[in-house]
Formats: sequence, structure tokens, C-alpha cells
Amino acid sequence: MQTRFPKGPHGLSREEVAGAQRARLIEAVLANVGERGYAATTVGHVTASAGVSRTSFYEQFTGKQAAFLAAYRSATGEFLDRGVAVAAEAPTPSDAVAACGDFVVGYARRRPVLTRAVLLEIYALGDAGLEAREEVLRAGEAVFDRTAAWLRTTDPKLPLPPSFTARTVVAATIELLTQAIWLDTVEAYDRAREAIRHTWLLGLFGHRNVPGSG
Repeated sequence: MQTRFPKGPHGLSREEVAGAQRARLIEAVLANVGERGYAATTVGHVTASAGVSRTSFYEQFTGKQAAFLAAYRSATGEFLDRGVAVAAEAPTPSDAVAACGDFVVGYARRRPVLTRAVLLEIYALGDAGLEAREEVLRAGEAVFDRTAAWLRTTDPKLPLPPSFTARTVVAATIELLTQAIWLDTVEAYDRAREAIRHTWLLGLFGHRNVPGSG
């Protein structure tokens, strides 16, 4: 959890206090929505978990939906950035895919409540949730497309994937993670890791060119 400030003078500016409160509120939104579900979560639940007043909450957000959308975008943005950083450290494209598969599934296992909030509860917001989810899908597609372009600088003979491939791969990754979280077993997470890895390899290399496929 985020650090709570002691009462009394603390030497922080108003902006720093507001930023810290926002971070605590975002964490509290994800925790409560992941545990209770979006419909059952109230502003009171969030403020109590964050240790922030209702007045401070409404200085940050117009309401529960706005808070959850902000939390959703914050969590998914951080997740994508970390995944890209993991891939960038790998020595080869296939190693990068394997490392990202490990990261994605490992993240979900370590933070199942947050992942449940992001993957499942976003649908409870209706059109606003679908629009936010579409933003994430497009960001994931952009990561796939950049990876595909980079791969072809290492092997120009590889053809670019068809235009629909990025959406297919990203959507399949989300579905595989969702199933693993729902089943919540070691076997389910292991299956998801292997399936995600192979799905990305198929999308990037094509069936005949997947490393190790024979």
C-alpha cells in the first residue's frame, strides 16, 4: 500500500500531497473493484481503504466511474511499459517472447485482484469501459506491430503479418489470462504461459517459421 502521511506538518507541497492521495485512491479502487466487483464498490469503500477523505476524493475524480477509468488506464499503462522493458533486455526475438510470457503470467499470479479488476470488471462500465478497453487493445497492437517491424530488421526475409494479426494475438492473450485467473491453479497459469508464448510466436513468425517448431 502507498504510504500515508502523519497528521501535522510534513513539509510537502499541496501538489505532492494531492499526487500521493491520487496514487492511494487508484490503488484502493483497483483493490476494492477486484475484490467486491465494480457494482458493489462504493466511494466510501475506496476512501476508507485509501485513508483519504471524501472531499479529497472528489477533488481528484468526479465519481466512482471516473476513478475506476483512471485506475484502469494507470494499471494497464504501467503493465505495458514493464512488458516492453522486459522484452528489450532479451538477447533474441524468441527470448523476448518467452520473457514477456513469463512476465505477463507472473504479474497476473502476483496481483490477481488487480488483474481481475482490469480484465473483468471493466465491462461493468458499459460503453465507457469498452472504449477504455479498446484503447488498451490498440496499445497492445502497437507493441506487437513494433515488435514485428523490429524482428524483420533482424531477418528481412520474414513477411510482415497480416493486418488482423495484432488484434488476434492481443485478444487471445487477454482471454488466456482471464481463464487462468478464473481457474486460479498452477496448471492453468502454466498452460496460459505456454499458450501466450506460442500465440505471439505464431503471430510474429508464422507457423512455418516458429523457432523450434520443426
